[in-house]
Amino acid sequence: MKNIMLALAIGFAVAGCATSPLAIDFDYDTAMDFAAQKTFAWMPATGNAAANELLVKRIRSSVDTQLQAKGRAPAADNPNFLIAMDLSGKTAYGGSTGVGVSVGIPVGRAGRVSVGGGKSKAVETKEGMLVLHFLDAKTKALFWQATASGAVEPGLSPEEQQKRINDVIAQMLAQFPPKK
Repeated sequence: MKNIMLALAIGFAVAGCATSPLAIDFDYDTAMDFAAQKTFAWMPATGNAAANELLVKRIRSSVDTQLQAKGRAPAADNPNFLIAMDLSGKTAYGGSTGVGVSVGIPVGRAGRVSVGGGKSKAVETKEGMLVLHFLDAKTKALFWQATASGAVEPGLSPEEQQKRINDVIAQMLAQFPPKK
């Protein structure tokens, strides 16, 4: 499970990749005044997010940069909203790949004997999910949430990991603040 978590955000397949596309979903509280949400702070990493400090740093750095580009600012004291993240991953199996060999041996004028065998192996893919929760700092009520899920591609360099994370976060935050 830890290896899947490591690959989670660093290897999301981005749209246009040969593997399954990235699925982005978001939801929000329609009564929230998003214009008033100008400053933010991070909640401590918990669960699977706490398992990989470098991954958490990369995600936070990307979110911070992209929120600042949208006119939001980090604030250690009295932020308007808090950000929490959830990470999860799993191994999925679907379809199969077959490998085999067969030999035909002619017998007599009209017959033939075939000898052969093969094996089938289920296709295994790693899937990951990143969820960002934006909560009111005073009430802790959830007011905006984005989810990214898709196939992961482990084994990238730290620079490639950061680029993938930046792409995923950009897609997640494209709908923040929502256009009402």
